[in-house]
Amino acid sequence: MQKQKLQPIFLENLSLSFAGFKIGRFAYHKHSDQSDKVTPHKHTHSQFLLYLRGRGIQTTGSGKQPVMRGSFLYFPPQTLHGFIKSMESPPLSLVFDFKEKKPLGQKPLFKNLPPAILSGIERTLHRTIHSADLDHAQSPRIAAEILSLFAVLHDSLRQGNESNSRIHPVTSKVRRVLSDLPKTIGSPRELARLIGEDLSSLNRKIRNESGLNLGTLLGERRLELSYAGLQAKQLPISQIAWDAGFQDPNYFSRWFKKKVGQTPKQWQAGATAP
Repeated sequence: MQKQKLQPIFLENLSLSFAGFKIGRFAYHKHSDQSDKVTPHKHTHSQFLLYLRGRGIQTTGSGKQPVMRGSFLYFPPQTLHGFIKSMESPPLSLVFDFKEKKPLGQKPLFKNLPPAILSGIERTLHRTIHSADLDHAQSPRIAAEILSLFAVLHDSLRQGNESNSRIHPVTSKVRRVLSDLPKTIGSPRELARLIGEDLSSLNRKIRNESGLNLGTLLGERRLELSYAGLQAKQLPISQIAWDAGFQDPNYFSRWFKKKVGQTPKQWQAGATAP
């Protein structure tokens, strides 16, 4: 059976006002294939961001948060945030940009929505796509569906904060070890040995905590160092490869292109273009 193609939704310049909120933008879409990294940025508005597919790292001024299907984030105005992709396929997300009379929080909030809520959200999205004329964003039907989705996300934040800012102690420990190393370690097995744990046991702990594994965390750190080195334009590719844990610059280039879709030199040229 042929896989159904995603139909994205981009509704901007909305003016849906109610009970101290004003929704300005509603989007349901994939990141572009080139969106391996979204540089940190701020908004003057608040934002809801729900991941429905894919996996990556959401960055904020206070740290990093692994995100996957069901990860729901609230950003108050002027929150510095960005994104790093952890999988080759781009993530699929639902986004609300809105203004609020009283912020839901002074800091970013993180929750993991249960499968039942996610299924309900996806049913509403599919019903909206197939039964409404998206060219008339201000129609009562579209407005009702948008407000319904917004209410589900809003209510999930109001239902206690016990799952906000989930703690991932083992995952965070591995990230700290990687960030403290002068160059990235060569393999997950070496990393587990450095931490003093069995590879399978450590992978299991990380997977249970955050849905990631040592290989993902190692790749994440390699990409971070690669981006930083390439953007600075002060080191040769061979040195950037070495710092990222690769002895062979050619293998590094092939790995980078597979992850990002561009060679290191292509990405560097694009990152520094005016």
